[in-house]
Amino acid sequence: MKEFLQRLRAKPLIMAQLLGASFFVNLLSFASPLFVMLILGQYVDSGFDGTLITLSVGMLVALLMQIGFRQARTLMAGLLSIERDREIAHALFEVLTRARTMALLRVPEGAKQEMTGHLQTVQTAFAPGTVCAMLDAPFSLLFIVATFFLSPALAWIGLVGMVVTVILGLTSMSANRKSVLEMQRASVAVRGVSSMALAGADTVRAYGAGDYLRKVWRGYMGALLDVRERLAGLKGRSIGANQTLAVLVRVCIYAWGAKQCVLGELSFAALIAANILVSRGIRQASLLVGAVSQLSRAEQALGFLREFFKLPLELQNGTALRSYSGRLELKDMAFAYPGGTGPLFESLSLSLVPGSVTVIHGANGTGKTTMARLLTGLLDPMRGEVLADGITIRQLAPAWWRKQLVYVPQEPEFLAGTIRENILMANPEATEDSVDRAVSRAGLARWLGASALGLETSMTELGRNLPLGVRRRIAMARALITDGQLAIFDEPLEGLDSEGAKAAHELIRSLAEQGCTVIVLSHDLAVVDSPHFAVDLNVKPVPTIMRLAPLPGTAAMEKNHA
Repeated sequence: MKEFLQRLRAKPLIMAQLLGASFFVNLLSFASPLFVMLILGQYVDSGFDGTLITLSVGMLVALLMQIGFRQARTLMAGLLSIERDREIAHALFEVLTRARTMALLRVPEGAKQEMTGHLQTVQTAFAPGTVCAMLDAPFSLLFIVATFFLSPALAWIGLVGMVVTVILGLTSMSANRKSVLEMQRASVAVRGVSSMALAGADTVRAYGAGDYLRKVWRGYMGALLDVRERLAGLKGRSIGANQTLAVLVRVCIYAWGAKQCVLGELSFAALIAANILVSRGIRQASLLVGAVSQLSRAEQALGFLREFFKLPLELQNGTALRSYSGRLELKDMAFAYPGGTGPLFESLSLSLVPGSVTVIHGANGTGKTTMARLLTGLLDPMRGEVLADGITIRQLAPAWWRKQLVYVPQEPEFLAGTIRENILMANPEATEDSVDRAVSRAGLARWLGASALGLETSMTELGRNLPLGVRRRIAMARALITDGQLAIFDEPLEGLDSEGAKAAHELIRSLAEQGCTVIVLSHDLAVVDSPHFAVDLNVKPVPTIMRLAPLPGTAAMEKNHA
């Protein structure tokens, strides 16, 4: 209710128009019982066709006016929420795309997947139908008040029926709340198994994993069906109770009203009109309960979304240097994942100059990819700093910093679009010559020339529709489009054939020669020839650092000094 009232207060003009339209919609609803009373009370007694025609035309006019007001109200109810819904949707996507990686890692995967479901819950709850039902609720009492003028006794019957309808609805809503949450969790689990079966289709078939997945699927689906059956039972009992109540109210009205008709206290026409009025009041009370139930779920969903929105975001602003030389310093750096048994590394200090080549090597799980993410600013160190030209990268504008990088991750992922669009994402202003040069240096030109669509080839499923070696070459081209001064390669030879490996070696060599600072992360120290530094992440907790060759520009100085 709080969010509903806030939306009304935020749009005072629309709120006034909605209230006015609701007033006329409900006022015109009196035309039907009034028509019945006049037809049965005047036309039946007189038999004058002019009366019948006049009343019918009047009823038709009232009906058309009511339809017009309903349509206008529906449009205004949509305008009430469209900006707020858009604001929440944009805020969600902002967090999904800008939240700090470490903060996102602390959120369970299932909870992240549920966020779009929570957004849909909010948007559905504030749809025009719910808004109109809430606005109609106060007017439902008008139907009971009007019934008082016909028969106080029948009005009391109707009022009791309305109160019981609301109580039954709220009781059912309370009973459903826990089951709805269980169904949401079970649905997420079922979707997760479905995604695994589709994404790992070859694995499922090649290794006979179908039986395992089917067992897991049956477990989750069984839980989901049990919850759905329980909810269906609760809903069925609720509907049955409401239908029974409606019948009981009509029986009481007709029974008591018939007695009053016999005693001459009520006309037959007034009895029919009273039944119409009471039925309408009870129906609107029932719609009110449904609207309150939806708004309650929306408030709960908004609670989850607001907690998600509290995640810290990457800075949009920050320092942007006029130029970056490529100089990089790791200063007393340490990192550990939440819940880990210890740090991946600590007390790591290293200064790199432009043109230097550093190999960071170690076995699987020693922290190579984590190191790459720290250098790009995707993760923050637990202690210490990464300095670029003497400035901590925490203070640098993330968008600017990443344009200084030539970054090739171990497992490159791509967005839905063409190869050209994915290459240009890091630098949309790049020229066609820049794209061609990046494609050539990445060793991708031959494959593109043999493909039917070339750079216009579509990429789907994060790029998995293409071979791994091709994906890695596209990743290299995407990285090169920035013309950055710091090159980071995570397992650059993985998935490449001999031609691709040769292109990768040549690329690393040429980047170093043109003055880029090159960092290669690999399980193999011999991944490049004659690196200047080697950092061994197998040594814990403080990695071993070896200087294997004179740094660029120092050899000549040392020779002259000698």
